[in-house]
Formats: sequence, structure tokens, C-alpha cells
Amino acid sequence: MPVIELNRRNFVLAAAGSAVLGSRLVQAAASPTPDRITPWAGEKIVDCHFHERASEEAMIAHLDGAGVSSALMLAFGDASTRYAQLRGKHPGRFIGWARGAGFSPPGGSSASDAAPSPFNMASLSTAGASAQAIDELRRLKARGWKGFAESGAVGDVDSPDMHRMFAMAAELDVPIMMHFQKAGLPGRPSQPGRGFSHIEPMLKKYPKAKLVGHASDFWGHIDARYSDGGGYLTDKVQPGGLIDRLLADYPNLYGDLGAPSCLIQMGRDPEFTRGFLQRHQHKLMFGSDCGCADGRGGMGTMAPSVPVPPGSDPQRPAGGVNAGNAAAMQMRMAAMGGLAGKCIARELLSITWNSVDRSTFRNIAWNNAVRVYRLEHR
Repeated sequence: MPVIELNRRNFVLAAAGSAVLGSRLVQAAASPTPDRITPWAGEKIVDCHFHERASEEAMIAHLDGAGVSSALMLAFGDASTRYAQLRGKHPGRFIGWARGAGFSPPGGSSASDAAPSPFNMASLSTAGASAQAIDELRRLKARGWKGFAESGAVGDVDSPDMHRMFAMAAELDVPIMMHFQKAGLPGRPSQPGRGFSHIEPMLKKYPKAKLVGHASDFWGHIDARYSDGGGYLTDKVQPGGLIDRLLADYPNLYGDLGAPSCLIQMGRDPEFTRGFLQRHQHKLMFGSDCGCADGRGGMGTMAPSVPVPPGSDPQRPAGGVNAGNAAAMQMRMAAMGGLAGKCIARELLSITWNSVDRSTFRNIAWNNAVRVYRLEHR
């Protein structure tokens, strides 16, 4: 069973044989289109996993380079003012912003030592604090905030902090987009406790809370052999994976079709990928989570190594990912999968374009995200 292990040593050794294997897998699935050709040009496409860059020029450069019309901007702070400015200057390009929630570290802080914030679940353990947070989030929602994205699962998926976020998301009618990754990686320590495989009770308890799954412990579960914290499987998919069942069984579960974690899985078994995309075409949303600078795989000063404007808080809430490490982690994951020098957005769009009919492509690339996140596209 070929596996690319998720551990620090393999990030350092990423350019070796696993890179060649990953590259061949992606090529086989995508029948890749040269970067100078964009067959989806003219299609409405929203990148719903588009991390904020320091400059608007950097953000537009990536969208244009990848052939993407619009973005849901994932911010590291209150982006309501910047979002209004971007919408005024670039009509139709930015159609919502989001910010993820933070959590108590396992066995760590509680409300008594957490900074009060509607995005810091550790600070909302009292009814009064939660009610105040709801009021503040309603105000932000009126200014373009679309949900708790990207949130990082820390510890148990049924922790008090997680219950708090699910309840708030249900009340506010906004999605949660969550990074499920138990293995330790640069910029993100290993996560003890119950991971994505234990999410089903939460989906049952909060049917009005929309959860959008993302990262290795979500996408790994397309395969029946996968376990939380495992490596990337690279051979043919063994049917019966957990997310195949959960996406079919729970109307409130969706998939964020982005990042190397998704791309490697979508690239390993073209026949499975075609069927998976087709049968879940109303539950999947394109979101690149791409760390390149230009929408074509190039790096440089416009990459999101520090994806926040001056003066913004560069830290995620307690338990989150340091913004300065996020792009480095993502690009090392890409290199490990044989994707160094490639734009994750273009590769994912190529696989989707070449795997499904145009109606299904439009659901995944546009319709689903507009519906689930209630994006401001008009």
C-alpha cells in the first residue's frame, strides 16, 4: 500500500521519490493543461479558500493567473473595512470574507486566561459572553463576514469549544470550514484526541450547522483504509471511505476541494475521482488554499508568506496556525506530493474540468459556494 507519510522528516526529503510518484499521479488524473492554456476561461469560478495576501495586487495576480473570477477571502483579523475597499475597487472579484475560530489548546487555557473575542471559543464559556459574541458576529455578518473559515481542529472534535462553535454557526446560519489534521507538521503541532473520524455525532447534534471539511484527515478518508493522522495513500482508492458515506448521509456536511491534501487524493485514481465528483457534485466547493504568488506556480514576494496587511493581527486565535508559517507548511505539503512549482488552484481546476461535465463543474466551481456561504455575487 504506497503511502507518503505525514511527518517532519518527509517534508525535508520532499524532493525525492515521492515527488516523482505524486507528479505522475496528478498527471494521469488531470491530463494536465499547459499553464498558458486555461480551458475554463470565461467560467464563473469562486475560490472559497483564498488566504488574504498583504497587498491587493498580490491577490488579483493570483486570481488572474489561475483564471479565477472571484474569491472568498480568508482573513486573519477583522477584514470588514478592507473587504469594503476591495469590493469598491474590484467589483465582482471579492464576494465575501471569513475568519476562523480558535480553541483552547489540549489541557490548556480556559476562559479565565483567553482574550475575549467572538472568534476565540475559549473565551465564550459563559452565556453572557456567548450572547455578546453572537451580537458582534451579526454586525460583522452585515459587513460581509461569511463564516468560521478556516478553523483548526484542536484536540477532541467534540470538545466544549467545538460545541460552542457549532451552536453559534447554527444560530448565525454561517458555515464552519475546518482543517482536520492530526499529524504534526511545520507550523502546526500534532493534535491529540478524537479527530475527524469521530465527527458524526456532531453532525447529528447540530443539523443546522454546516461543516465544510478540509485537509489531510478529511480527504484521506475517501479511502476505507485511512485512519486519522495517517500518511497520504497513493495507490488506487479502496471504496467505502468515511467521507463518501458522510457526504451522502448528512445534508450539513460539505467538502472544500482544495490544498495539496485534496489534490493528491483526487489525482491518484482517475476513475474513482470522476465518480466521486459526480455523486457529490452538490456538496463540493473549489477552494485552492494555494501558496504560489502568481496563479501559475511561481513564488516570490506576492506569495502569502505573511498574508495580512500591516497593522493586522498576524496570529490566529488560541490553538490556530501562525500566519507566517501557513504558506511554508502548504508549499512543503505540495513539494511532498510532487507538486512543487505548480499552482494548486490550476491543478485542481484541471482535474475537475477534465473529470466531469460542464454542469457538474459549475456546481463545484461556483454554485455550491455561492449557496452555502451566501456569497455577494450580484
